[in-house]
Amino acid sequence: MKPVFDCQTLSRLLSDGLDRKLPSTDRARMRLHLVMCRACRNVDEQMQFMREAMRRLGQQEGDGGGPVAAKRGEAPPEH
Repeated sequence: MKPVFDCQTLSRLLSDGLDRKLPSTDRARMRLHLVMCRACRNVDEQMQFMREAMRRLGQQEGDGGGPVAAKRGEAPPEH
């Protein structure tokens, strides 16, 4: 077993980690790689930013349209 992942493997696992819980050994090896690799840290930070943005977008659309619908020129749904 390799001590750390290469960048391509880490990128795939970062994506997989969004869909499922990864084994603790994989998570530990990912953290070690992220400490050593600035490029992969950037990818991880970007993915976290996008995940948070999508979560917030979903909350805004779930509350009756709010500013997201207004920016698209849509009227909020009638209740």
